[in-house]
Amino acid sequence: MNAKWFRSVWTCGFALAGAWAAAEDSKLVVRDVNVSFAAKGTMNDRSSFRGTLPGVVLSQRPAPAKSQDSIPQPLGVLTFEGTPTEKVDVLLEYDGSARMLARWPHVEQRSTRTLWRNADLVNSKTAPTSPFPANSWLNPLRSADRLSMSFDQKIEKFVLYDMSLRAPNGVELEAAETGYKARNAGTSAIHDITVYRPVGDGKFRAAYVATIPGAAKPAAAPDATTPPMPAAVPVAKPAPGLAVAALQAIVGTPVPAPAAPAANPMPAPAAAPTTPQHDVNWVGEAQTPDELVAAWEPLLAAQGLGAAEIAHVQTILKTHSFDKDSARVVFRIDPATVETLAPLEVSPQPDKVQRVWLVILDGADPEIKTRISKLIAGLGENSYEKRMAAKAELIKLGPTAVPQLSAEKNNKDPEISFRIEEILEEVQNPTDQGDAALPAGVLIDG
Repeated sequence: MNAKWFRSVWTCGFALAGAWAAAEDSKLVVRDVNVSFAAKGTMNDRSSFRGTLPGVVLSQRPAPAKSQDSIPQPLGVLTFEGTPTEKVDVLLEYDGSARMLARWPHVEQRSTRTLWRNADLVNSKTAPTSPFPANSWLNPLRSADRLSMSFDQKIEKFVLYDMSLRAPNGVELEAAETGYKARNAGTSAIHDITVYRPVGDGKFRAAYVATIPGAAKPAAAPDATTPPMPAAVPVAKPAPGLAVAALQAIVGTPVPAPAAPAANPMPAPAAAPTTPQHDVNWVGEAQTPDELVAAWEPLLAAQGLGAAEIAHVQTILKTHSFDKDSARVVFRIDPATVETLAPLEVSPQPDKVQRVWLVILDGADPEIKTRISKLIAGLGENSYEKRMAAKAELIKLGPTAVPQLSAEKNNKDPEISFRIEEILEEVQNPTDQGDAALPAGVLIDG
């Protein structure tokens, strides 16, 4: 082979690769990253945790005690990376059952949509216009290498929304020797299902399965009056091989390959008892929350998130995924389901829209109902200290305990009935100030 010709082709190949890379860099990527805390069929219910957003954001959540105002809270953010773009509209829609508790930057809001209009996405070294407190957990995201949003003479690095809405999926667990048996209580697939079970000394054991398909939905006769579903916004396709390989490298234990996600699923109510069970097996030994949260980095990278978004998600997961008394479940909602819950439209249309929504599910632990029943009985103890301790634990459980508490409101023991009314009032209508209990997801040592 002619060496001169080979060098020419080689050089040309590198030039083309560089041009392709430059073209890729010139694209606009929008990432919608949402972490929700779910209990009692609702994601991010107002009573699930207190708001720790800066005062300028005007959250409708009750405020925490001063010592807790920098604790990360579950919410959603949109970030922008790539080519600066002028006059961008960002429209987030939702149905009438949803409740928007906070949005930033401030814009006019209607009952079923929030629109950020005519924003310029720019490369700006200028600090965001509205200062956040020095200890705000959102400051790292503000300093990330992302495009700034400039509109109405204001500059910000992200769009933020705190929205309470129905949960499309739940997970029902049963204990097993190898981990858990799990049912997906919805018709859409869920992914990266991880159960964190406390084992003491501030450590947890993780069980994992890549995908659980949705339950079969009975076929319905077509309705000629029902318009077709709108086309979904393009989303990045997952790279399951990379995610599984990366997780294996971290935990040192083989992980099953993920199944293909269900096509264009729709959310549904709780699954019937005949819903198939799936194995969620232990991976590795007990570890600290820091070590376990680190395992999400390759999984989130496989979904197209960058370092800034991954670090943001990890701060929320670390705070709310671990409870010292009961297991919690974390899973990723299928992108097609995300689009049915909260359609997102960005105009002009970006090259990529990547939507990664995670759910931290409380109340799936098969032992939690027994625990709540014992605490309710403890409200009738002879000792005042024991009654107050049981009350504090039930308040800390928050919405997870509400169904059982509501069923016992007319308990024959008047002391229990009285304390339950107090607990329900505190959980469902939390006060706005004071030395309140920590948010429902916060790990407490001891």
